[in-house]
Amino acid sequence: MTILRDSKAVHLWLDQLGVDNVVVMSPHLDDAVYSLAGFLGAAQNRIEVITLFTDAAPGQSSEWGRAAGFTTNEAENLARRQEDILAMNRLGCRFQHLGLRPGEATEASISHVAKAIELAQPDGLGSTLVLLPAGAGGPPPRSRFWRLALRVMRRPGGAMPHGEHVRTRDLFWQVLAGSRARIGLYAELPYAWAHSEQKLQLHLRMVLDCQTERVQYCPDLELKTQLVELYRSQLVPIFGQRPAYRRRVLARNECIYVVEPPSTTEL
Repeated sequence: MTILRDSKAVHLWLDQLGVDNVVVMSPHLDDAVYSLAGFLGAAQNRIEVITLFTDAAPGQSSEWGRAAGFTTNEAENLARRQEDILAMNRLGCRFQHLGLRPGEATEASISHVAKAIELAQPDGLGSTLVLLPAGAGGPPPRSRFWRLALRVMRRPGGAMPHGEHVRTRDLFWQVLAGSRARIGLYAELPYAWAHSEQKLQLHLRMVLDCQTERVQYCPDLELKTQLVELYRSQLVPIFGQRPAYRRRVLARNECIYVVEPPSTTEL
Protein backbone atom coordinates (compact mmCIF):
# COMPACT_ATOMS: atom_id res chain seq x y z
CA MET A 1 0.00 0.00 0.00
CA THR A 2 1.16 3.52 -0.84
CA ILE A 3 0.17 6.52 1.29
CA LEU A 4 0.37 10.02 -0.21
CA ARG A 5 0.23 12.97 2.14
CA ASP A 6 0.73 16.08 0.01
CA SER A 7 0.89 17.46 -3.52
CA LYS A 8 4.60 16.78 -3.89
CA ALA A 9 4.09 13.11 -3.06
CA VAL A 10 1.21 12.85 -5.56
CA HIS A 11 3.27 14.31 -8.40
CA LEU A 12 6.22 12.05 -7.56
CA TRP A 13 3.94 9.00 -7.53
CA LEU A 14 2.43 9.92 -10.91
CA ASP A 15 5.91 10.41 -12.35
CA GLN A 16 6.94 6.98 -11.11
CA LEU A 17 3.88 5.47 -12.80
CA GLY A 18 4.84 7.20 -16.03
CA VAL A 19 1.61 9.20 -15.95
CA ASP A 20 1.37 12.74 -17.30
CA ASN A 21 -2.41 13.13 -17.18
CA VAL A 22 -5.24 11.76 -15.05
CA VAL A 23 -8.82 11.50 -16.30
CA VAL A 24 -11.43 10.94 -13.59
CA MET A 25 -14.76 9.51 -14.73
CA SER A 26 -17.47 10.82 -12.41
CA PRO A 27 -20.93 9.30 -12.89
CA HIS A 28 -22.73 12.27 -11.33
CA LEU A 29 -22.18 15.94 -10.53
CA ASP A 30 -20.53 15.43 -7.15
CA ASP A 31 -18.96 11.96 -7.11
CA ALA A 32 -15.44 13.07 -8.02
CA VAL A 33 -15.31 15.76 -5.34
CA TYR A 34 -16.94 13.66 -2.61
CA SER A 35 -14.50 10.85 -3.30
CA LEU A 36 -11.27 12.54 -4.45
CA ALA A 37 -11.34 16.27 -3.62
CA GLY A 38 -7.97 16.15 -1.89
CA PHE A 39 -6.31 14.20 -4.69
CA LEU A 40 -7.87 16.47 -7.33
CA GLY A 41 -6.51 19.55 -5.62
CA ALA A 42 -3.07 18.00 -5.15
CA ALA A 43 -2.64 17.27 -8.87
CA GLN A 44 -5.00 19.86 -10.33
CA ASN A 45 -2.84 20.77 -13.37
CA ARG A 46 -2.68 17.12 -14.48
CA ILE A 47 -6.33 16.20 -13.95
CA GLU A 48 -9.52 16.39 -15.98
CA VAL A 49 -12.88 15.37 -14.49
CA ILE A 50 -15.45 14.06 -16.96
CA THR A 51 -18.99 13.74 -15.59
CA LEU A 52 -21.35 11.48 -17.49
CA PHE A 53 -24.90 11.91 -16.23
CA THR A 54 -25.49 15.66 -16.15
CA ASP A 55 -28.96 15.87 -17.67
CA ALA A 56 -32.37 14.24 -17.42
CA ALA A 57 -35.57 14.07 -19.42
CA PRO A 58 -37.87 17.09 -18.95
CA GLY A 59 -40.59 16.59 -16.39
CA GLN A 60 -41.38 16.45 -12.73
CA SER A 61 -38.57 15.72 -10.29
CA SER A 62 -37.92 12.28 -8.95
CA GLU A 63 -38.39 11.50 -5.29
CA TRP A 64 -34.70 12.29 -4.76
CA GLY A 65 -35.03 15.61 -6.59
CA ARG A 66 -38.01 16.60 -4.47
CA ALA A 67 -36.05 15.73 -1.32
CA ALA A 68 -33.34 18.12 -2.55
CA GLY A 69 -35.90 20.89 -3.00
CA PHE A 70 -36.62 20.73 -6.75
CA THR A 71 -39.90 20.41 -8.63
CA THR A 72 -38.55 19.73 -12.14
CA ASN A 73 -35.63 17.84 -13.62
CA GLU A 74 -34.55 20.93 -15.55
CA ALA A 75 -34.22 23.01 -12.38
CA GLU A 76 -32.35 20.25 -10.57
CA ASN A 77 -29.81 19.61 -13.31
CA LEU A 78 -29.16 23.32 -13.89
CA ALA A 79 -28.49 23.88 -10.19
CA ARG A 80 -26.28 20.81 -9.90
CA ARG A 81 -24.21 21.78 -12.95
CA GLN A 82 -23.67 25.22 -11.48
CA GLU A 83 -22.58 23.69 -8.17
CA ASP A 84 -20.09 21.46 -9.95
CA ILE A 85 -18.70 24.33 -12.04
CA LEU A 86 -18.10 26.30 -8.84
CA ALA A 87 -16.32 23.35 -7.20
CA MET A 88 -14.18 22.57 -10.26
CA ASN A 89 -13.15 26.21 -10.61
CA ARG A 90 -12.27 26.29 -6.92
CA LEU A 91 -10.11 23.20 -7.37
CA GLY A 92 -8.55 24.43 -10.62
CA CYS A 93 -9.29 21.21 -12.52
CA ARG A 94 -10.25 20.91 -16.16
CA PHE A 95 -13.70 19.38 -16.50
CA GLN A 96 -16.43 18.34 -18.91
CA HIS A 97 -20.17 17.73 -18.52
CA LEU A 98 -21.15 15.11 -21.10
CA GLY A 99 -24.89 15.69 -20.87
CA LEU A 100 -25.95 12.03 -20.79
CA ARG A 101 -29.30 11.10 -19.33
CA PRO A 102 -29.90 8.01 -17.19
CA GLY A 103 -29.95 4.98 -19.46
CA GLU A 104 -27.90 6.60 -22.23
CA ALA A 105 -24.60 4.99 -21.21
CA THR A 106 -24.13 2.24 -23.79
CA GLU A 107 -21.07 0.51 -25.16
CA ALA A 108 -21.30 2.71 -28.27
CA SER A 109 -21.57 6.00 -26.35
CA ILE A 110 -18.80 5.06 -23.93
CA SER A 111 -16.57 3.97 -26.83
CA HIS A 112 -17.10 7.41 -28.35
CA VAL A 113 -16.13 9.08 -25.06
CA ALA A 114 -13.01 6.92 -24.71
CA LYS A 115 -11.95 7.74 -28.28
CA ALA A 116 -12.39 11.47 -27.60
CA ILE A 117 -10.23 11.16 -24.47
CA GLU A 118 -7.55 9.35 -26.47
CA LEU A 119 -7.53 12.00 -29.21
CA ALA A 120 -7.23 14.77 -26.63
CA GLN A 121 -4.02 13.36 -25.12
CA PRO A 122 -0.66 14.25 -26.71
CA ASP A 123 0.38 10.60 -27.07
CA GLY A 124 -3.00 8.92 -27.05
CA LEU A 125 -3.49 7.08 -23.78
CA GLY A 126 0.09 5.96 -23.30
CA SER A 127 0.75 8.29 -20.35
CA THR A 128 -2.81 8.62 -19.05
CA LEU A 129 -4.30 7.20 -15.87
CA VAL A 130 -8.07 6.76 -16.18
CA LEU A 131 -9.84 6.53 -12.83
CA LEU A 132 -13.21 4.76 -12.77
CA PRO A 133 -15.72 4.52 -9.93
CA ALA A 134 -15.29 1.30 -7.99
CA GLY A 135 -19.01 0.71 -7.61
CA ALA A 136 -18.42 0.60 -3.88
CA GLY A 137 -21.97 0.52 -2.59
CA GLY A 138 -23.46 -2.11 -0.38
CA PRO A 139 -26.56 -2.68 1.71
CA PRO A 140 -26.79 -0.54 4.86
CA PRO A 141 -26.73 -2.45 8.15
CA ARG A 142 -30.17 -3.90 8.81
CA SER A 143 -29.79 -5.45 12.23
CA ARG A 144 -30.17 -3.38 15.36
CA PHE A 145 -26.86 -4.77 16.66
CA TRP A 146 -24.83 -3.55 13.69
CA ARG A 147 -26.50 -0.15 13.66
CA LEU A 148 -25.63 0.21 17.33
CA ALA A 149 -22.05 -1.00 16.74
CA LEU A 150 -21.52 1.55 13.99
CA ARG A 151 -22.91 4.29 16.21
CA VAL A 152 -20.52 3.31 19.01
CA MET A 153 -17.61 3.34 16.53
CA ARG A 154 -18.91 6.68 15.20
CA ARG A 155 -18.93 5.32 11.67
CA PRO A 156 -21.54 5.99 8.98
CA GLY A 157 -23.40 3.01 7.68
CA GLY A 158 -22.61 3.31 3.99
CA ALA A 159 -25.23 3.39 1.25
CA MET A 160 -26.92 1.15 -1.26
CA PRO A 161 -25.02 0.50 -4.51
CA HIS A 162 -25.85 2.87 -7.35
CA GLY A 163 -26.45 1.14 -10.67
CA GLU A 164 -25.03 4.00 -12.74
CA HIS A 165 -21.72 3.79 -10.86
CA VAL A 166 -21.40 0.09 -11.61
CA ARG A 167 -22.44 0.57 -15.24
CA THR A 168 -19.90 3.37 -15.70
CA ARG A 169 -17.18 1.15 -14.27
CA ASP A 170 -18.06 -1.91 -16.33
CA LEU A 171 -18.52 -0.14 -19.67
CA PHE A 172 -15.27 1.80 -19.44
CA TRP A 173 -13.46 -1.30 -18.21
CA GLN A 174 -14.70 -3.18 -21.27
CA VAL A 175 -13.92 -0.37 -23.71
CA LEU A 176 -10.44 0.39 -22.32
CA ALA A 177 -9.38 -3.25 -22.11
CA GLY A 178 -6.29 -3.67 -24.26
CA SER A 179 -5.69 0.08 -24.59
CA ARG A 180 -2.47 1.78 -23.57
CA ALA A 181 -4.13 3.58 -20.66
CA ARG A 182 -3.35 2.79 -17.05
CA ILE A 183 -6.60 2.11 -15.26
CA GLY A 184 -7.45 2.75 -11.64
CA LEU A 185 -10.62 2.65 -9.59
CA TYR A 186 -11.55 5.01 -6.79
CA ALA A 187 -13.67 4.27 -3.74
CA GLU A 188 -16.72 6.53 -3.81
CA LEU A 189 -17.88 8.35 -0.72
CA PRO A 190 -20.25 7.98 1.02
CA TYR A 191 -20.82 4.53 -0.51
CA ALA A 192 -17.35 3.27 0.39
CA TRP A 193 -18.25 3.15 4.08
CA ALA A 194 -20.06 -0.12 3.31
CA HIS A 195 -16.62 -1.75 2.90
CA SER A 196 -13.14 -1.68 4.35
CA GLU A 197 -10.38 -0.78 1.87
CA GLN A 198 -9.22 -4.39 1.91
CA LYS A 199 -12.71 -5.79 1.31
CA LEU A 200 -13.28 -3.46 -1.63
CA GLN A 201 -9.92 -4.44 -3.12
CA LEU A 202 -10.89 -8.10 -2.89
CA HIS A 203 -14.28 -7.34 -4.43
CA LEU A 204 -12.64 -5.63 -7.41
CA ARG A 205 -10.31 -8.57 -7.87
CA MET A 206 -13.28 -10.90 -8.02
CA VAL A 207 -15.55 -8.90 -10.33
CA LEU A 208 -12.87 -7.56 -12.68
CA ASP A 209 -10.32 -10.38 -12.41
CA CYS A 210 -7.39 -8.05 -11.78
CA GLN A 211 -4.70 -7.29 -9.25
CA THR A 212 -4.47 -3.75 -7.90
CA GLU A 213 -2.15 -1.60 -5.84
CA ARG A 214 -3.96 0.29 -3.10
CA VAL A 215 -3.04 3.98 -2.86
CA GLN A 216 -4.39 6.31 -0.19
CA TYR A 217 -4.37 10.09 -0.10
CA CYS A 218 -4.81 11.94 3.19
CA PRO A 219 -6.91 15.05 2.39
CA ASP A 220 -7.13 18.21 4.44
CA LEU A 221 -10.49 17.60 6.09
CA GLU A 222 -11.36 21.29 6.47
CA LEU A 223 -10.70 22.06 2.81
CA LYS A 224 -12.52 18.94 1.63
CA THR A 225 -15.56 19.76 3.75
CA GLN A 226 -15.67 23.26 2.27
CA LEU A 227 -15.62 21.84 -1.26
CA VAL A 228 -18.33 19.27 -0.51
CA GLU A 229 -20.53 21.97 0.95
CA LEU A 230 -20.52 23.76 -2.41
CA TYR A 231 -22.96 21.06 -3.56
CA ARG A 232 -25.70 22.67 -1.53
CA SER A 233 -28.63 20.84 -3.10
CA GLN A 234 -27.20 17.42 -2.19
CA LEU A 235 -25.71 18.24 1.19
CA VAL A 236 -28.58 17.47 3.56
CA PRO A 237 -30.03 14.46 1.67
CA ILE A 238 -26.60 12.78 1.59
CA PHE A 239 -24.69 14.11 4.60
CA GLY A 240 -27.46 15.13 6.97
CA GLN A 241 -27.93 18.26 9.03
CA ARG A 242 -25.09 17.82 11.50
CA PRO A 243 -21.65 19.18 10.53
CA ALA A 244 -19.98 16.71 12.91
CA TYR A 245 -21.51 13.76 11.05
CA ARG A 246 -20.46 15.22 7.69
CA ARG A 247 -16.90 15.45 8.87
CA ARG A 248 -16.92 11.83 10.04
CA VAL A 249 -18.16 10.65 6.65
CA LEU A 250 -15.49 12.70 4.85
CA ALA A 251 -12.65 11.85 7.27
CA ARG A 252 -11.93 8.54 5.53
CA ASN A 253 -8.77 8.65 3.42
CA GLU A 254 -9.31 8.81 -0.32
CA CYS A 255 -8.53 5.44 -1.86
CA ILE A 256 -7.44 4.54 -5.40
CA TYR A 257 -6.82 1.02 -6.69
CA VAL A 258 -4.37 1.08 -9.59
CA VAL A 259 -4.65 -1.95 -11.84
CA GLU A 260 -1.36 -3.73 -12.32
CA PRO A 261 -0.22 -4.23 -15.93
CA PRO A 262 -1.06 -7.66 -17.40
CA SER A 263 2.57 -8.76 -17.27
CA THR A 264 2.57 -8.53 -13.48
CA THR A 265 -0.95 -9.78 -12.83
CA GLU A 266 -1.25 -13.16 -11.17
CA LEU A 267 -2.79 -15.84 -13.33
